[in-house]
Amino acid sequence: MQRLLSVATAIDAVNAVIAKLVCWGLLANAILIAGNAVARKAFSVAWPLAFDMQWHFFSAVVLLMAAYTLQRDQHVRIDILAQRLGERGLAWLDLIGIVTVLLPVCVAMIWISWPQFATSFLASETRASRESLSSLPAWIIKGFIPAGFLLLALQGLAEALRCVAALRRIAPRPLQRFQLIEREN
Repeated sequence: MQRLLSVATAIDAVNAVIAKLVCWGLLANAILIAGNAVARKAFSVAWPLAFDMQWHFFSAVVLLMAAYTLQRDQHVRIDILAQRLGERGLAWLDLIGIVTVLLPVCVAMIWISWPQFATSFLASETRASRESLSSLPAWIIKGFIPAGFLLLALQGLAEALRCVAALRRIAPRPLQRFQLIEREN
């Protein structure tokens, strides 16, 4: 079990590094939006590429940060139940949710989105061949979908391992889990 917990820690590290990189995308997007707004209002100039880049940055943040959100315990939870369950009950609730909802949804989304990404990549599809005038590759934004759900599934596995370890009394769950229990008591 200790080896599996070290795998969970490695998954945490990967998602934390990706989250730190993606956070810079928020800054880049804010600068892009501001620059685009100024160019449109002050100079009556609009670039289709700038509009598409905004969507790319936004999708990267939403899809690639979901795993980090789960890791930091900032995801949506049924707090009405969680506050009444205690440490072991919360571990069971999380484990059941991960196994019955999170992982199947992630697998389904990867299964559904991967062919779209692969087709777009192999065809060198651009946004110009779709609903935009920019020549930005469409496979980039399509690739965020399977990548984001893969990272989320990996983080879900890491959290499931921690739940099992806590239920077997091998290792305690991370501190942020206890804050939910203590906050309500």
